[in-house]
Amino acid sequence: MTVVPRILFVHAHPDDETITTGGTIAALVGEGAQVTVLSATRGEDGEVIPADLKGLEGDRAGLARVRESEIAEAMAALGVREHLFLGGSAHTFEDSGMEWGADGHAVAAPTMPANALCAAELTTVARYIAAVIDEVRPHAVITYASNGGYGHPDHVRVHEATVAAVDTAAWSAGRLLFVDVPAEAARETFDPNQPGFADTGFAPAQTIPTKPPVSDIVVAQDISSVLGAKRGALAAHRTQVTVSGAFFALSNGIGMKILDHEYYSIGAGAPISDLRLRSGPAPHVLIDLDIDACERQDSGAGIAAGAAGAAALPLRRRRREPKKPGFFAYAHAVVLAVLIGFLGAMQHLNVSVFDLAGTPVILPWGLALSLLLVACGLWHLKTMYLSSSPMLIAAFVIVILSYILGQPTWLPGADIIVTGMLRSAAWLIGPMLIAAVLAFIKVRRPEAAR
Repeated sequence: MTVVPRILFVHAHPDDETITTGGTIAALVGEGAQVTVLSATRGEDGEVIPADLKGLEGDRAGLARVRESEIAEAMAALGVREHLFLGGSAHTFEDSGMEWGADGHAVAAPTMPANALCAAELTTVARYIAAVIDEVRPHAVITYASNGGYGHPDHVRVHEATVAAVDTAAWSAGRLLFVDVPAEAARETFDPNQPGFADTGFAPAQTIPTKPPVSDIVVAQDISSVLGAKRGALAAHRTQVTVSGAFFALSNGIGMKILDHEYYSIGAGAPISDLRLRSGPAPHVLIDLDIDACERQDSGAGIAAGAAGAAALPLRRRRREPKKPGFFAYAHAVVLAVLIGFLGAMQHLNVSVFDLAGTPVILPWGLALSLLLVACGLWHLKTMYLSSSPMLIAAFVIVILSYILGQPTWLPGADIIVTGMLRSAAWLIGPMLIAAVLAFIKVRRPEAAR
C-alpha cells in the first residue's frame, strides 16, 4: 500500500506557521504530501508594522479580518490547500496577548479577553484539536515544544493542548514532533555580523529571546530549496513581518536571518534509528516513519521500520478507544422507544380535511408528527452514543409495540388504535426506514473545526 503522507501543523497565530515551520511545509507540499495547517487564533492582539494600517492596533475584529487574508496569501505561497481555524464555526479562540519579561522572554499579559486561548480550559482546546486530528487523520503532527519557542503563553497552551489531543484522539498519529531550536541556530538567527544584515536597516538583538531546546534535536529539515516560498509567505504577513533579502523582522524591528534548516525533536511515537542519528540530526521529519503501518493503524505503527533496537517513544497516557454502547444505552433506547411508540400509535391517525375547490383534501398531520418524533428520538440516540445499535433497537421496539397495539385478539379494541389504513401501514414501516437512513450517516465526537 502506498499512501500520500498527511501532516498536521498546529500553531497559535497567523505567521507562526511560516516563521517556525514554513520551509518544512513548503518542502512537504513539494514532495506531494497533504499538509494541513491549523491556527488556534487569528492574532487579534498583534502589533501592526505598516504606518497606513496602524489604526488596526486595538481593533481586534478588524485586525483579525486582515490577518485571515494574510494567512490565506501565505498558504498560497507555501502551496497549502487546507488551512483551518481552531473551533471552526462553533467556537472562536482569541489571541491571549503577551509582554516581554525581564529575562527577555515572553510572559502572560496582565489581562486577556474572556474567550482568549489561555482563558479556555485545556480540555476544551484539546477537544477541538482532537476533532481536527480525527478528521484529517495525520501520520505526523507538528507543533511547538513545551517552552513555546520564546515563551509566548499561546504557544505553550497550543503545545499542551496538542499533546493532550494526540493522546485522546481516536486516530493514532505515528509521530508527534516539536519545533525545537538548537542554541547555535538561535545565535546564527540573531547574528548581526552576517553578510547583508547591515543593508536591511534592522536593529541587532541585544539578547536572544529563543529559549534553549527542551529535548534532543533529531531532525534538521533542509529547506534551502524552498527559501523563496518561505520568504514569499513571510512577506504575505505584512502587518507582522518585514522582509529584506535573507532577513526579516517583527514589529520590534530586530533582524533575524531566514535559516536554511528548521529543527525538531520528537515528543511521542515512532523514533528515528540510532544508526541514522550517529552522523547528526536526520534530514527529514518523516524519516523512519512507516506511513503504511500508520494508515492501517497497526499496533506497531509507532515503531520505525528498520530502527534496530529502537523503541517507540511513549505517549503520556494510553489512548482511549471509542466506547461501545453499554447496558444503559440499550435500556435508554428501549424506554424511549416505548414512549415514542405509544405516543405515535395514538397520534398517527389524526388528520385534517380541507375543501379545495369542492374536492376534499386530507392532511395526515398526525402521521407526519409521529414520524418526526421517531426521527428526533432515533437521531438523539445516534448522536448520544455515536453508534447505530441503540437506534436500531429503538426502531425495532417502536414497530413491535405498534404491531401489538393493532392486534384485537391480544388487546380487545386495539384495531382502532393501529388499523388497516394506509396511515397505519406507513406508521409500521416508517421507523425502520428512518433508522436505515440514519444508520448510514457518520457522526463524529465534536464538530470538526473547518
